[in-house]
Amino acid sequence: ALPISVVRESASALSPRSGRILIADDDRSNRNLLRRCLEMEGHQVVEAASGVQVLEALREGHCDLLLLDIVMPEMDGFQTLARIRRESAWKDLPVIMISAFDELSSVIHCIGMGAEDYLSKPFDRVLLRARVDASLEKKRLRDAERRKTNELERALQLLERAQEQLAMKASQDALTGLANRHSLSAHLEERIQANRSFSIVYIDLNGFKKINDTYGHHAGDHLLREVGARLRSSFRSSDLVGRWGGDEFVAVVDADLAQLSNAASRIADSLSRTIAIPAGDDECHVTVAAAVGVATWKPGDKVSEVFQRADTNMYRAKPQD
Repeated sequence: ALPISVVRESASALSPRSGRILIADDDRSNRNLLRRCLEMEGHQVVEAASGVQVLEALREGHCDLLLLDIVMPEMDGFQTLARIRRESAWKDLPVIMISAFDELSSVIHCIGMGAEDYLSKPFDRVLLRARVDASLEKKRLRDAERRKTNELERALQLLERAQEQLAMKASQDALTGLANRHSLSAHLEERIQANRSFSIVYIDLNGFKKINDTYGHHAGDHLLREVGARLRSSFRSSDLVGRWGGDEFVAVVDADLAQLSNAASRIADSLSRTIAIPAGDDECHVTVAAAVGVATWKPGDKVSEVFQRADTNMYRAKPQD
């Protein structure tokens, strides 16, 4: 005869779909019998002699299946099963009830409480193997389905984040992070559809070309980023501020011309502080001014006409080089 360790190793090699099984029975001889049968099938076995020990064993480590006797001290099978089903970590743990022949009504009650199956004493090895294998297979299928569901949810979350990032990139100016021209145009169309008045603030930097030509495009880009940040802080969070193109910026605000009388001064104040830009291996400090034009859209106006008025007002304020 082969040594027990060799027999167990061979059985385990023949049972790649084995599991970790917890046996709960206050009768040591029943536990020993079940352990031998299960280990011969390649399963790893943990023992408990009471319901309290079952809960301790589940807290200490993962189990794939619980064989639970109905009649036990401290906590019987009913109480133990109820506690297990209340815990989110164990609610899907398959449980096979162990019962005597005269406890069928109790078994039916346990199955109603969420038990997977039952085994009658004395144990039939063929029936034991079949019901253990069936319970473990169901658990594997449930676990695989849960993993696929979790993977799908993670993939959907990644897709949603990617779509949000793409939408943000599609609506943002790559250099300044402000709204781009496409986003501003779409916002204006929405405002027109809402048929509610709004104002356009058109901003054009003075002397930007000279700075760009003198210090290079890298310095010019740095300047535009800083100007964009300062313009954003000059308006309310409910206002949409964007880069229309080149060194031109547009803000769409909920205010009329009277309320925007201080807009030009706020913008001028925000740009009055010097801006450090790279100049070769060093940096230099420059200031920029801006021409500001304001126009209000009212129901019935064409948005192009409002832009034209704002553009005209802007160039009136812009010094001629």
